[in-house]
Amino acid sequence: MNWIKNFKNVFSPMITTIIVGVIAVYTMTQNFGGINFFDRLSNIVPALLVIIAVIGMQLKNQSLAAHLILLFTSYLFSGRALVYAVTSFDFQTLSFTANWSLELVINALIFVYLALYILSFALDKNTKVKWQSSPVVTSAVIAFVFFFFRDGFSGAILKIIPPVIALLFGSDLFAIILLLAGVADVPFNLLSRLVESTLFNQPVSYFLFAAFALYLIYGAVVGIIKNLK
Repeated sequence: MNWIKNFKNVFSPMITTIIVGVIAVYTMTQNFGGINFFDRLSNIVPALLVIIAVIGMQLKNQSLAAHLILLFTSYLFSGRALVYAVTSFDFQTLSFTANWSLELVINALIFVYLALYILSFALDKNTKVKWQSSPVVTSAVIAFVFFFFRDGFSGAILKIIPPVIALLFGSDLFAIILLLAGVADVPFNLLSRLVESTLFNQPVSYFLFAAFALYLIYGAVVGIIKNLK
């Protein structure tokens, strides 16, 4: 267990920052897909906002927060995918039923690195986080309610965990950026559907959620500007 506890000290702060940067760039490359320009932006912009928050917190010496956010936003299920792939071996055909790929292996390695880094802090009793009162908390609660009705409970939890992590480490700015990442796809999704001539085929609920998401985006942009002053 000691080697896990000391894992966070294996690399120097500079090397750790480089590793986080490399993972961030790789993560961005996984979000370039889409059926048209606006659809691509709906994938890229939220990922870019997450990466900004991750790198920003890493540069502010909040390395644990940066690794936690990377894990929960991009690599939480990569470990499960590796376990499934390994255990998919069929003795009758002497082959794996799962489709192995370079992406699966890279994602799994990133998951293992992130998990070990986070565990090393978890095993260190000197690691402490503190919940502080902040006006962003109210925004996070409102956003959680929105995510709950739009994406369901599981989706809402996954969306709200990253900004909560930022708040636990005392960063209102990056919490707002991460909240924005949860709805930043909406305007581009609207434009994509408009280009594809499917916008007016959507139910009323789609437009209600889109309108409220645009309101959240406006509030997040105003909050970011205030925190940058």
